[in-house]
Amino acid sequence: MLALVATTSVAHARDTDLYDRLWPEPPISARLSLSQQLLEQLTVLGNTVGFHMNQLSADVISFEVDARARTARFRVGGGDARYLTFELAGDVEFVAGEARISPEIVVGIAGRTLRVELPEVDMVPASYRGERGVEIRIPIFRRTF
Repeated sequence: MLALVATTSVAHARDTDLYDRLWPEPPISARLSLSQQLLEQLTVLGNTVGFHMNQLSADVISFEVDARARTARFRVGGGDARYLTFELAGDVEFVAGEARISPEIVVGIAGRTLRVELPEVDMVPASYRGERGVEIRIPIFRRTF
């Protein structure tokens, strides 16, 4: 009986060593939470889509995402700097279920540029009689309490 008890504990210790060697644990401090992993994957996905849009449109459309900061940057436009350029660009910030866009228009003629900052625009999802859409809000003035 004594021999049986002594051999089972040694076999169990050998199995544990084998598992530790084959599947080591990563350091606990380097692990990301599930929400951080999702944010990283959303950032990679958004930037991959933006990269391909940029390539397919010959630098006319640009899109960058930072999911951790809940921001994005878009740009639509192009032209030749010697003659005429037009660009609509903006920063998008996602706050409380709405997208706050800070757009600007850049027009260039013969190397001279004019930059016009437009007022912020809020976009929120909306539905009317079962049809889904987007509600665009252009605030005349903004107050906070």
